[in-house]
Amino acid sequence: MKAVVLAGGQEFGQCPLSRQLPRALWPVIDRPIIEHVLAALRGAGIGQMAISANGRTHTIAAKLGYNPSPDVTIHYSEDTMPRGAAGCIKDCEDWLGNERFLVCQGTSLYLGVDFAHLLEEHKKSGAAVTVAATVESTNDLDRQMQLKPAGIYICEPSVFPFIKTKGYQDMKEQLIPKLTEKGLKVQAVPLTGKVLSIRNEEWYLNAMVDLLNDPANRKQFVEHLPSKLPGIWIHPSAYVHPQARVIGPAYIGAGTKVLADAVVIGPAVIGENCEIASDAVVHESILWNESRVGRGAMVEQAVVAAKAVVAPNVEVRGSIVLDTALSSAERTSLSGSSDLSPHELTGERWWKRVLKSLKPRQAAAVE
Repeated sequence: MKAVVLAGGQEFGQCPLSRQLPRALWPVIDRPIIEHVLAALRGAGIGQMAISANGRTHTIAAKLGYNPSPDVTIHYSEDTMPRGAAGCIKDCEDWLGNERFLVCQGTSLYLGVDFAHLLEEHKKSGAAVTVAATVESTNDLDRQMQLKPAGIYICEPSVFPFIKTKGYQDMKEQLIPKLTEKGLKVQAVPLTGKVLSIRNEEWYLNAMVDLLNDPANRKQFVEHLPSKLPGIWIHPSAYVHPQARVIGPAYIGAGTKVLADAVVIGPAVIGENCEIASDAVVHESILWNESRVGRGAMVEQAVVAAKAVVAPNVEVRGSIVLDTALSSAERTSLSGSSDLSPHELTGERWWKRVLKSLKPRQAAAVE
């Protein structure tokens, strides 16, 4: 069985992080999102995958290659114009051939999703399309439940004649209504497991928090990492000063330095070759590779992009940091509030008080 992985999606300038790196390549722990997707598919017995990313496929291909492992082969489908999910399927028609296939999002994390169950239900039904759906409660007084599509589809090749070769073609709004109109069966099957969709930087942070806070679901993401303390994963080449504190759940990547009196409070993910200077605090945030947090700075509920710098004594909260300037145009707030600089604050900041309470009285290395 083959799979089509939809790793594009048009941002239209709404997400500054996506301008720097396609969402599918945003890191989750120590690997990009799409590598976790491919691992989930491989675990379901699928080794042949097509990736479609609307004009940015070449960037993903440069990262993954065509044979990332001996049992995985990747085909890349490139289209510079938005095609929609169904359009991307049509573009892969020749590669897919005359056989059943699976479609999923390359920007979601699949936690305990039972793909085999979906396939079995599809086979029994005789449907042209099976839609995996999450079960959600409504606000009705009678507590009725409703199904919401989870972005996973199992399709028969009989769908191809109903998709145009050009133009935008959506699954839910165009293809599925057309199939039902023509008498082809479409069914929804409740999803076993959980899907964490990552549509923008806010969803990205929320997914990281949900994942690290859940010991059962995070297992598949961290079980290969070294860990001497519960909920803390520090790469052997990282350096944590004896007077620094790391409070899990947190991951510290290769070559990263956490200097004296710095504090990392999880859930947090610190990438490779980063530096968190003395007296800095990083709380519930993601730092991409080679980023830096200056002395006395505070980073909370933020994403610091690759090679970006948070200047000393600057407070960054609920924001994206893309460059060293921290211009107002790039400090896009997730919550609608503005970042505060040191001169805008009076009195001792709350996190300075927290920092004092967390500093060890005696030097004790966190390994």
